[in-house]
Amino acid sequence: MALTAFGKVVRKARVDAGQTLLSMAGELGTTASFLSAMETGRKKVSSQWVAKIGKFFAEKGHPVEDLDRLAAVSNEAVAIDGLPLQQQMLVAGFAKSSFTAEELKQIAQLLDKINKRKKE
Repeated sequence: MALTAFGKVVRKARVDAGQTLLSMAGELGTTASFLSAMETGRKKVSSQWVAKIGKFFAEKGHPVEDLDRLAAVSNEAVAIDGLPLQQQMLVAGFAKSSFTAEELKQIAQLLDKINKRKKE
């Protein structure tokens, strides 16, 4: 089975950190088959696992950006509960939009630019 977007990033980080699926699973207190299932999309990636995996790589000196968003894409679900109404409306609007791929790319670039400015 093919890797999800989440799985591709996690696998690369694992290789970069010099970890095998088995060694990572051992440190996280789970099985290699469970981690593999999250990488391939056979298992949904919970927010708890996003946090555990993110912390694991950060402690190894290989932090992974956007792990939560990649998990949402791989899960094919974005939780909007708890978000302000304006953000909920934006998510719903994008989900039902007829934007072209190029238009969506431009919007994504604008959002990245805004987020980078906020981090400075």
